Amino acid sequence: MANSLKDALMQAGLVDKDQPERDKEKKRRENIQKKGPEQTGIHTHHIRTDCDQCKNCSPDVEFYEHRNRQLTAKWLCVECADKFSISDDFRQTKQSSHAKSGMFRRFYGHTKRF
Repeated sequence: MANSLKDALMQAGLVDKDQPERDKEKKRRENIQKKGPEQTGIHTHHIRTDCDQCKNCSPDVEFYEHRNRQLTAKWLCVECADKFSISDDFRQTKQSSHAKSGMFRRFYGHTKRF
């Protein structure tokens, strides 16, 4: 008699004894490397609207790879980026609704063109 449901299903022939395809797929998914801002778990069809610094909802939140040591947040609204004097050259995304429609403007320095 089988000790577990899995053993019983294998004896009945419903489950393969060795599942190489399933193991290959599991290893392949583990080896996929994520790049850039996608590591945060935000899908490409979603727009991020919450600023990590001020915790407010804003339509102009972008990802900045800055070197400002006063600030640990990377997803910043325009107001926080201007307040902490972060250049627009450090902006990595053009994901906000203002950036897509061409209304994204910085008050500190120039506005980067993508």
